[in-house]
Amino acid sequence: MITGVAVLIVLSLCGGRGKAHAEELLADVCVVGGGSGGIGTAIAAARAGATVILVEKQPKLGGTSARAYVCSWEPGPGSPLAKEIYQRLKSRGAVGITEDHNADRQKGPFGLWRINPELTYEQTLNRAGRSKQFWHGVSFDPDVLHDVVSEMLAETGRCRVLLDTTFTEAKTVGPRVKHIAAVAADGTAIRIHAKVFVDCTGGVHLCRAAGCEVMLGAEPKNRFGELSAPEKVEGPLQLNAISLCYRVRPSNNAKRQDAPSPSIRHFPHSAHVHELTNGDRIVNPLGLLPGRTLIEQGYDKTYEQAQQIVQAHWHWLQQFPEFASYEFVSYAPLLGIRESYRVVGEHVLRQEDLQQSRNEQPHTDIIAYADHAMDVHGANSHCRELKDYYGVPYRCLIPKNMENLLVACRGASMSQIAASSCRLNRTMMALGHAAGLAAVQAVREDINVRKVNVTALQPQLGIVGTKP
Repeated sequence: MITGVAVLIVLSLCGGRGKAHAEELLADVCVVGGGSGGIGTAIAAARAGATVILVEKQPKLGGTSARAYVCSWEPGPGSPLAKEIYQRLKSRGAVGITEDHNADRQKGPFGLWRINPELTYEQTLNRAGRSKQFWHGVSFDPDVLHDVVSEMLAETGRCRVLLDTTFTEAKTVGPRVKHIAAVAADGTAIRIHAKVFVDCTGGVHLCRAAGCEVMLGAEPKNRFGELSAPEKVEGPLQLNAISLCYRVRPSNNAKRQDAPSPSIRHFPHSAHVHELTNGDRIVNPLGLLPGRTLIEQGYDKTYEQAQQIVQAHWHWLQQFPEFASYEFVSYAPLLGIRESYRVVGEHVLRQEDLQQSRNEQPHTDIIAYADHAMDVHGANSHCRELKDYYGVPYRCLIPKNMENLLVACRGASMSQIAASSCRLNRTMMALGHAAGLAAVQAVREDINVRKVNVTALQPQLGIVGTKP
């Protein structure tokens, strides 16, 4: 394996700006994106003995879980890494197990998930086939997640984390990624060479730069034979809605949110609210803006528009007694994006996979479990529960026609219908765990990622052929 030595060189940059420092870095595995999938990938690969470089655009790790304030794991199968992160968060007093204290919606049109210290982590691991009264979630402080994950990566001694560093391009030679380029916040140009690359960017920016085939929006019924798919895809692009979560705090003299601008006429009169261990609450207003808004008007304008709608939403929510003594603290630094581009892989997860139980699925390369509903917010919203958990095949992590590239994020190879279920944080972490172990095997044995012996990885992933 590569020793992990990074070589600093000076390159002349064109454009009349003279010279600037640039780094040439080497690693066994390069992970782009430090969200749930990237966390799982980097920890797994580094612990398995690989040298790892993790590139993250944000100043903190955690992605949607931390920066978008989606800091609650909904009921469903976890993964060994997720459980360890929970235990470390618990040792810091930064996590609790929640239950819905407004399941009958008598207090208002919102879920109110409050911490019950008598509940256990194991009680959060199932959703499908269970009554809502037995659904329990995991709520954690988003800032502490970054601290815990950073600690876990540092303990390996094999992972270099590049925060505030933006991926810019990929250089491919035939079916292989040769190197990628990135830019640090101070303008330093970075080029990273690795034997295996893993795209965990959510929007699959690395895969798209490498020329991989991608999907966006709904697929017609004749593409994957899905019963719930439309016969034809017509009209404007429909993507699962965008949210902007926000944080509120108890106050003896709570400030009332100003009335919204008259221009804000439409916003969701619903919310998913969960409690943190310090008493703060995170409010997820669910379908705040159509998913296509991001593509049509860009990130900055979408974020600004979402802030204005959040002000209207909080003004509305404060009218309920459960929130009258709370005041606004902060917007999440990032939008909560449920759907973007998805890669076409060796297998496309589809509705048929979701509606079969694991024992009914024909796949022998299962690397993660999930059981969340097919859940769409915004236009054509629906929530169709599943009868049992299902498995995600390793082939969903392999973009077609690539030999040293994997994908472990919401942009993995899934139909739009399947992605509406499979997109949750713990599932993404499980995909990352599998991608990290697979990448190390490919490096160690000098093989194509398609040739990885998945059976050898399954015990480490908690895949034992029975319900987790």
